[in-house]
Amino acid sequence: MKKKCILALILGTAFMVQGCGFTEGTDAVVTVVDATPTPEPTEAPKATATPEPTSEPKEDAAAADSAVATEQTPSGITVEVKDETYYAVEGVNLRADASADADFVAGVLSGESLKCTGVCANGWIRVDYNGQTCYASGDYVSTTPPVGAPAAATDTTTTDTGAADVTAVQ
Repeated sequence: MKKKCILALILGTAFMVQGCGFTEGTDAVVTVVDATPTPEPTEAPKATATPEPTSEPKEDAAAADSAVATEQTPSGITVEVKDETYYAVEGVNLRADASADADFVAGVLSGESLKCTGVCANGWIRVDYNGQTCYASGDYVSTTPPVGAPAAATDTTTTDTGAADVTAVQ
């Protein structure tokens, strides 16, 4: 019986020794926790008076005068204010806003002139049509008059007989 107890004791110790140790690399797991310190509250900055300009420099005044005036359409598209005449290249639908999805206001035939009051950032133009502000797609209008429209200038040439021939420039 003594031999059996000693054998059991030796086997038990062997199992315990094997289970208590670890082999470096396989069981070695180290977790590093970085602790961040709690920030200390800082004082709010003190208010300082904003300096007011006494007079506008001449360079800035000139730049302000030459700045382009802009406005916005009902949907918020930027419009550069202009005063030009555009012509319908083909039939154009005038809309309530600078979008093909906006409400239809009127139709304009090819060659008809439109009084432009501004050019939109999306390529549409703002027009004054019968006292109403409308918008036309820039794809269907041009600043040049259509072919066959009355010419604004004439060309005068003199023949060798001294008589003047007047021909219209188209």
